[in-house]
Amino acid sequence: MYYRQRVTALTLPVLVAISLTGCSVLTPPAPEPLTGVAACALGHTWKADLEALSAQVLAGLQRSGVPATEVTASGDLSLDWSVEGHVVLNNDFTLTIKATPAADQVLTVVQTYSGEATGAAYINGEVAIPRKWDGSKVSVTAVADNNGAAVDPVPFGIPNATFDDSVGLELTCASGALTTHPRGGQITQTWSS
Repeated sequence: MYYRQRVTALTLPVLVAISLTGCSVLTPPAPEPLTGVAACALGHTWKADLEALSAQVLAGLQRSGVPATEVTASGDLSLDWSVEGHVVLNNDFTLTIKATPAADQVLTVVQTYSGEATGAAYINGEVAIPRKWDGSKVSVTAVADNNGAAVDPVPFGIPNATFDDSVGLELTCASGALTTHPRGGQITQTWSS
């Protein structure tokens, strides 16, 4: 009887130790706290400054030799960026471009962005790397007229006013203000939370 009690007394601590060791393997480590640009950018819904976007599109058109005189924007463009890096980009805006190809002509182009793009964008330093992007629900259409008469196709290219996963996004972020600039692109989006 005494022998059985000793074996039980020695076996029980070993079984408890093995059980506790197994639990620690299954428990994931706590996530590291976000720092730098990631701490500023993630976990927010950002709204684009469409007035600033209009000014950049106008400047880009003029640099390309398009006789654009005015670009206005209406609607909303928002970016929901979770702490885990998941992204929902909601496009619901229109750019209206006025140009004067000749003294007696007014060319009007209306480019409409609609639909939701989803994916992930993981931040490394000051660059976000988009991944697993699904832009299949996004539609970008443009119609043009010259003094009211339809023009097809639109006679000039328009700088891309949104982004996808084709290139990384250069970021700045401070005090509720975020900028995103697709590498090699013309447009730097300004966002507020």
